[in-house]
Amino acid sequence: MLDGPAPTPAVCEALGVRPVAAVEELALAIDEQARMPMVRTGEALIALGYVTPQQLDAALEQQKNERGIALGQLLVRQGVVSQQDLQTALARKMGYPLVDIGVFPVEARALQRLPYGVASRLAALPLMLHGGRLVVALEDPSQRLTIDEIEFASQCKVVPVLARAGVLATAVQGAYEKIGAVDSSARRVGDPNAFFEFEPEDAGKLLASLEQTPEAKSSEDEGPAIEQSDNSLVRLINTMIMEAHAQGVSDIHVETHPGREKVRIRFRKDGVLRPYMELPHTYRSAMLARLKVMCDLDISERRKPQDGKINFGRFVSGQRLELRVATIPTYGGVEDAVLRLLTSAKPLPLDKLGLSPTNFERFKAVVARPYGMVLCVGPTGSGKTTTLHSALGYINVPERKIWTAEDPIEITQSGLRQVQVNARIDWTFAKALRAFLRADPDVIMVGEIRDQETSQVAIEASLTGHLVLSTLHTNSAPETVTRLLDMGMDPFNFADALLAVLAQRLVRRLCPDCRQPHDAEEPEIAELLADYRHAMGDAEGVPGDAELRADWQRRYATPEGRFRIYRPVGCPRCDGTGFRGRAAIHELMTVSRAMRHLIQTGARAEELQRRALAEGMRTLRQDGLDKVLAGVTTLDEVRAVSN
Repeated sequence: MLDGPAPTPAVCEALGVRPVAAVEELALAIDEQARMPMVRTGEALIALGYVTPQQLDAALEQQKNERGIALGQLLVRQGVVSQQDLQTALARKMGYPLVDIGVFPVEARALQRLPYGVASRLAALPLMLHGGRLVVALEDPSQRLTIDEIEFASQCKVVPVLARAGVLATAVQGAYEKIGAVDSSARRVGDPNAFFEFEPEDAGKLLASLEQTPEAKSSEDEGPAIEQSDNSLVRLINTMIMEAHAQGVSDIHVETHPGREKVRIRFRKDGVLRPYMELPHTYRSAMLARLKVMCDLDISERRKPQDGKINFGRFVSGQRLELRVATIPTYGGVEDAVLRLLTSAKPLPLDKLGLSPTNFERFKAVVARPYGMVLCVGPTGSGKTTTLHSALGYINVPERKIWTAEDPIEITQSGLRQVQVNARIDWTFAKALRAFLRADPDVIMVGEIRDQETSQVAIEASLTGHLVLSTLHTNSAPETVTRLLDMGMDPFNFADALLAVLAQRLVRRLCPDCRQPHDAEEPEIAELLADYRHAMGDAEGVPGDAELRADWQRRYATPEGRFRIYRPVGCPRCDGTGFRGRAAIHELMTVSRAMRHLIQTGARAEELQRRALAEGMRTLRQDGLDKVLAGVTTLDEVRAVSN
């Protein structure tokens, strides 16, 4: 609900309509208006006797020279009609619903579709999403250019409704303040009090450029290309990055296509890609060129992939944000770009990683060891670096010297000596490791083991009295061992060096505000038990069904003895998805004496897994099932990321 004056009875009587104050009423009013015959603004004003045909003809003639101004606003500016007369015509003859924005419950997800800077400048208040379209309150819903700009900025079809004149500015500010979007919107460089958005003239230029696309002359004709230095494009890219940062997006995907297909931009949030906006094909080359300029890449090279980094603080002051950029040539002589947002965040405390109690105690014991190797494995974007920095934060004390070699440095913390590797100048992980060994280290963190040389130096370091932490791209903890042996590691040195392997994945976390519980039926529990026990295979000493069920009963059952499982529902806090944020599932394999013997004799991954399960390891799937019973995520999410 918004603070602000409601339409007075006199105003409502003059307009001849009753103001709408509820979501259901507005939805009905919109559907009713859609069934009304179309009436032009001029016809409505004549029908109500507010203008004469001669006045209308004169205004239409003048409008030919001022195409950017709606007819109704032109008549108001000329003094032929008042703003209230115009609103009366819009409400009574054209059927636009009049909304009482002082009491209407504005949806947060509707506000999130339109940046505050655009809403404030256009005096437009998003109210709700209806049938996939954005319902927006305006003083004059007939202004086509305004609606076009809102549709472009929100990437959503717009349904305009009517708001009483003079109250929108206050209502817009109040609505965005309530969702905390006023100060989190992008700002103009050098002006801490002004909002960073399109200037009015820039938006006009941008929209004009969108309308300049001529008819296709051939499949190769791309129309007038936009320059990478075009002010509207620069502001568009800056705003896109700022909005992605504000929404907690991890990656921005810029996808281009040959011919006249549009440029598609998608955001990855909580591991899921969602459409953000589409741009005309004329922006294709300029968009990629601008991104390359921002990260100092070769804009003339379009045939091979390039990697770079954007320090966003250079372009928008006060923003501590870096982006890792990868450009990749695709079919048809065009390029895609993927931008990963690196927020230079602080490390999470070790107890906030979501490790199970058993894994937490075992992992703490491992990282507290004076020497050896600890590996964190998983695909790109599974939180490996976050986990390692949490481990470093746990052992980061003044008595220890900790060196890290990273590409890029995503997380910073005091007390660490962090080094950025750079393959362009042959400053590799292996060379950084060798340099660290001459700098009296206690702990070394290597961002990633990519080759045999790096892995050999890391093992040598761990065997000479140093604790070495690193990451690797493998599917599971046991497979990590066979992968490194395949890379040429000496089995005896590797077995002596390795302390533990932690495999992890990220699953979407159920939104705590709208998740819906239900008591699990017996078939559901049996399915979970079968799924959990399947990973055990023929391993020795593992718990049976009755023992496992008793353990679940102790940890997860309600006082009545029922198991509660949660479903996603969807609310404004989670954008209607039912999920908000992500949680990690883990698989921790520690190296015992028996496990070391298996590694030295070249045992297969299946044998290593059976031994690890007998010693208490739980697989990614099993840890995920525990988190399903704990109400953290869903069974579908766990199955999507684990075998």
